[in-house]
Amino acid sequence: MLLILTLLVSIIFLVYFLIHLWYFRLVFIARNQVYHLSGEVVPGKDPRILLGNLVDIYNTENRLSAYNLFHKEFGEIVQIFWLWRQQISISNYQMAYQVLIKNQKNYKKFPPNSLIQRLFGDSVLTNSGDNWKRHRLLMNEVFSKKRITTFHKIFVSYSEKLATKWDIHTTSSEPKVKFDIYPELLCLFLDIVGKVAIGHDFTALEGKADEFFENIQYIVNQSTRPVHQFTLWWKYLPLSSNHKLHKAFHAVDNFLSELILSRRKIHQQLNPCEYNLLDLLLKATDFVEDNMSPLTDKEVRDNLLAIIVNGHETVATSVSLSLYLLAQDPEKLANAQAEIDKVMGREEGQLTENGLLSLEYLDCVIKESLRLCPPMAGLQRISKNEDVLDGWSIPASQVVGISLIPLHLDSLYFGESPEQFCPERYMEKTQEAYNDAIASPQEASNKCPMKQLVSLGKDVWGENANNADIFEPLTFGDGARRCLGEHFAIYEMKVVLAILLYRFKFEVVPDFNPDLELGKFGLFISMFPKQGVEMLISRR
Repeated sequence: MLLILTLLVSIIFLVYFLIHLWYFRLVFIARNQVYHLSGEVVPGKDPRILLGNLVDIYNTENRLSAYNLFHKEFGEIVQIFWLWRQQISISNYQMAYQVLIKNQKNYKKFPPNSLIQRLFGDSVLTNSGDNWKRHRLLMNEVFSKKRITTFHKIFVSYSEKLATKWDIHTTSSEPKVKFDIYPELLCLFLDIVGKVAIGHDFTALEGKADEFFENIQYIVNQSTRPVHQFTLWWKYLPLSSNHKLHKAFHAVDNFLSELILSRRKIHQQLNPCEYNLLDLLLKATDFVEDNMSPLTDKEVRDNLLAIIVNGHETVATSVSLSLYLLAQDPEKLANAQAEIDKVMGREEGQLTENGLLSLEYLDCVIKESLRLCPPMAGLQRISKNEDVLDGWSIPASQVVGISLIPLHLDSLYFGESPEQFCPERYMEKTQEAYNDAIASPQEASNKCPMKQLVSLGKDVWGENANNADIFEPLTFGDGARRCLGEHFAIYEMKVVLAILLYRFKFEVVPDFNPDLELGKFGLFISMFPKQGVEMLISRR
């Protein structure tokens, strides 16, 4: 018996030793394949066997703060291990410029996990290469600025519906009400994207459950589980959760297949002014130019789901946090409301398309909010071939993450006090407005951050880097894969903010701070307010 026990212990020890040897050999190779031309290797926390840096990440307040702490401790390039998967995270505009613009052909998008890939299929969000170019070209018309304005009345109608609902909360007996605005805005943007995308009202604002969206939500929630993040086989196990998952996929596919079929029958008779996004995608199925094949019904289905899933949660987060940031600074809130009052007052309280376009300060509020609180915490790419990022040698097949919050909070790119909410950074007369807005004369002497960056770009990155846009926040990415829905998202955010700010006063709740957390898709790169966004609201 003692001999058997000794043998078992020896085998366990040998297995542990071999795993230990395999894992740290892998770590050693990974650590030394990304190096600076001076010989320095990428810094980072020491990984634990098999777990990598997961313990460090989950031991912090939240996963988002872990990334920020890594960059604060190690600088603008950090090495991170997710179990045995290694990636580098960067927070440097010059490196980001190389990845997203200058040498973008060398980088492909990081693939989502298998459930998200199954959900979005061959959509413009998940495709790469020539097939992605084909989708992008066919869908450019769908999200053109001119096309987005045709949905103006829908945006206004649903925003007014939410405002009416909030009016009921703020009665004369209880003029100032505290409640969480984030779930309400989630419902609003879900109803909007349903109506705009497929002509379907999810009735979320009315508190009703929609079976189609519940199935989508179940799939997305399952996709965030670590077993699906790090395995391809878990979904095939005979588990009740997997059975429900397959049923959800089947129900979603059937709903959209029937919808596409029925809409196609009446598509030709519709007035183009009545088109929703589904109609525009169906129009792309008839498109033939050169040797480009049109979208198939399966590709229409895939792109619709990408639009619906990504078209409500991120904007709900952004609008919630924009209102919170404004409420923290009553002077800036008053500036935004004064501009809206002037524009909507001329139209007897109505928000017209021309009126919306004239809200310049509100544009700046949105841009500054997206800089401080980008709904996606990072952009992930994989190198196809070797490259050099600001002196760092990058091998082929290297995962590169661009960490947005440390980058957006760097004073080198945004001047003094980059952590300060200051919409005036983006005003046309930036120099004067910025000097008036920041806290002290000493800070004001730092000049216009945007002008500094244009100069920095020319000096450091050469004559091709003369576009001021590359120094703006990278919230929507940049280069060829810049977010297709950028103008759509900003337009609807602007409509909702204008109507809510016209109707209501917003104040912060004492001692409440929105706790942002990394959430869904791939390796947790989207952000959401974990505890919601509580505010005090009253009628104006």
